[in-house]
Amino acid sequence: MSDDDIAELSSVINIDSLLEYRIAVGKQTRQIVSSLQPGEFRNKVQDCRLQRLFDENAILQEASDIANYWGKKTIAGLVLMPATRHNFLHLNKCARIKDKLQKKMKKPNRQAQRFSIL
Repeated sequence: MSDDDIAELSSVINIDSLLEYRIAVGKQTRQIVSSLQPGEFRNKVQDCRLQRLFDENAILQEASDIANYWGKKTIAGLVLMPATRHNFLHLNKCARIKDKLQKKMKKPNRQAQRFSIL
C-alpha cells in the first residue's frame, strides 16, 4: 500500500467493525485448528486452497509473493506465524520509523534552541 492508500484507509476505517472482524477470525481459527488431526499439522497448504484466495479476491495478484511464501509453510507454521514470527518480521521496520519520527521531532527543537541563545 502506498502512503496515500494508508492515509485513506485510516480516515475511513471503522474500528468497531475491525474489532468484530478480528474476533470472528479468532473464533473461526480456533474452530478450524481444533478440528485438525495431529498429523495434519505437518501438511502443506494445497495449491487449490491458495488459488481460492486469488479467485475470491482475498489476495491481489500483485501480492502473489505472500501466497507463494504461505505455500512453502506447513499448517502448523501458518497457525503459529501470527503469534510468533509475524510480529518480529515488522519490528525492525517499526524501529526505523520510530527513530525517523523522533529525529524529526527533535530537529525543530534544536533550531529553536539555537535561535533563543542568540
